[in-house]
Amino acid sequence: MCRCASKNQNLGSLRLLKKIRSNYRIKGENCMKRSKFLVAMMILAVMFTGVLFAGGQQDGAAEAPASDAPVQLKAAMLMSGPINDGGWNTSAYEGLTRLRDELGFEIAYTELVPQAEQKSILRNYARRGYDLVIGHGFEFGDSILEVAEEFPDVNFYQVGGDIQAANAGSGVFGLGELSYLAGKLAAKFTKTDKIGFVGAMEIPTILAEIDMMKKTIAEYNPGASFTIAYTGSWTDVNKGKEAALAQISNGVDVIIAIGDACDVGAIQAAKEKGGYVIGWSGDFNSLAPNVVLTSMVQSVPDLVLAQGEMIKAGTWKGEAKVWGVQEGVEFPGTWSPEVPADLKAEIMADYEAMKAGTLDKRSN
Repeated sequence: MCRCASKNQNLGSLRLLKKIRSNYRIKGENCMKRSKFLVAMMILAVMFTGVLFAGGQQDGAAEAPASDAPVQLKAAMLMSGPINDGGWNTSAYEGLTRLRDELGFEIAYTELVPQAEQKSILRNYARRGYDLVIGHGFEFGDSILEVAEEFPDVNFYQVGGDIQAANAGSGVFGLGELSYLAGKLAAKFTKTDKIGFVGAMEIPTILAEIDMMKKTIAEYNPGASFTIAYTGSWTDVNKGKEAALAQISNGVDVIIAIGDACDVGAIQAAKEKGGYVIGWSGDFNSLAPNVVLTSMVQSVPDLVLAQGEMIKAGTWKGEAKVWGVQEGVEFPGTWSPEVPADLKAEIMADYEAMKAGTLDKRSN
């Protein structure tokens, strides 16, 4: 090999080496630039994250433990009947929804509760952390007392009973006040001097109301008769209607009805054959605005709402209490235009006197 060829080869090699070095330097600079760019972006990310955390935590004032946040109260209800019965259970469900809508409670309910399952359902709600568990009806009393002992931190309540414990209370409606108003209205309104009564069951509370009606009718219309019938059912509208039709056929023109379906059946009979009805427990005027003179309302929703208000205020306690006119849960409902203004005014004056405590007709 000649030295020229060798020299040329050497020159070629030098040029290639310079080119490689030049490329390496360019690539190295690019890598360095990329590294610097990545480092800068990481620094910005850290700074931005710090700003975010600083913005959500000012002066340490907003740094509060989660337990300081308001805790939503929870209420549950058990009912032996359906919530759409239009009477006793419907009114209870309305009270439960008012706890939610007016006081912010989380609510739950179980309807059509069999006697044998009462305790297990009560325990289930208690274990799930409900603050107030309500048994709607006299039939829940014994089960509530037993389960309440197992869950001392849960409040239990019975509508329509007389139980009492450290964490279990109950409420019943006042007897005598509404039956006095109904008896007086019927005695003064009747044109035939024949007044009827249609009830579901011959139970102590209804018997007490009937006793007051008899006395009041005799006081304000001594010549009037008072016919009494029981259907044996809270849910059979037809039986209530049949009993009312039988009374109307004998000349009765005003019927006082107690017992959900009894009210509905009596109203249907009066609409078909003539006559008037005084409803009970719920406000039945919307079924027949002219036929229903008024209703003697026992407001389960107001009673239930009162328990929720006390729970929220921290003043609720286990006690057996009577709730009546003065407590704001018993009152006349919507009035028929058929009732003379002076008679309506007289009945309402008696009601206001009961509220004021100047007229006492309560028997329990």
